[in-house]
Amino acid sequence: MNSFFRMVPVMVAGLLLLGAARPEGAPSLSPYRHYDSNVFIHGNFRPAFKKQWKVSAGFLKSPPSVMLPLSVSSFRTVTGPVMPKRLAESVKSLGPEERQGLEGALTQLLKSYEQTLEQQDETLLKNNLAGAFSSFFASSFYVLKNGQELTSVQRQSMLQQINAAIGMGLKDRRMSDRDKQELYESVVLSGHIILGLYNEGRDKGRPELTRESRELAKELLDEMMGTRIEKVHAGDDGVWLEE
Repeated sequence: MNSFFRMVPVMVAGLLLLGAARPEGAPSLSPYRHYDSNVFIHGNFRPAFKKQWKVSAGFLKSPPSVMLPLSVSSFRTVTGPVMPKRLAESVKSLGPEERQGLEGALTQLLKSYEQTLEQQDETLLKNNLAGAFSSFFASSFYVLKNGQELTSVQRQSMLQQINAAIGMGLKDRRMSDRDKQELYESVVLSGHIILGLYNEGRDKGRPELTRESRELAKELLDEMMGTRIEKVHAGDDGVWLEE
């Protein structure tokens, strides 16, 4: 992870994610929207969670209403990585060699994510939207909770909820495998960059980087999943999102 941030200025990561990386005078669009599918930013597509708990003498968990197989959020890869090149090309301030270096670094982040899945015997989450969103959520939670990790039970709870939300959402919205691949890559990269910024700031004693990572995590948690960290409740037996 650190090699990525040695190669690319930290602010480039922030610009990529928050949409400031654009030619002067161009419309204010996120680089993730520089293509036609527009699959998740600003409500175009993001998991829509049903109310998972209610307040009555404390938090009371409702039993999950839908349990779906992971296959509902899986897709078939139709091409090589798409988003690394697209994101690199959106940073007009970079020269050809720098742009190529950024593309290579982003591609390596995707590869490292899938290598980790193989090492952890979680290959079912490869090419799977629920897995990508669950990983992004775990990274955001870690950053916004100052290094607090979700337990395996909490991660599984969140994965099931995300998978159900995506499965229900895809009933109303048709997405091609290419659209799903672009979304998958975007979400995976977002989680890695947020976590990388946080770890770099912590390890190098640079509070401005941890602050940047938290700002990114807060913004993207809202844009991608429609929630805020204040509405996330993690208990011994799972995670609940306040409506």
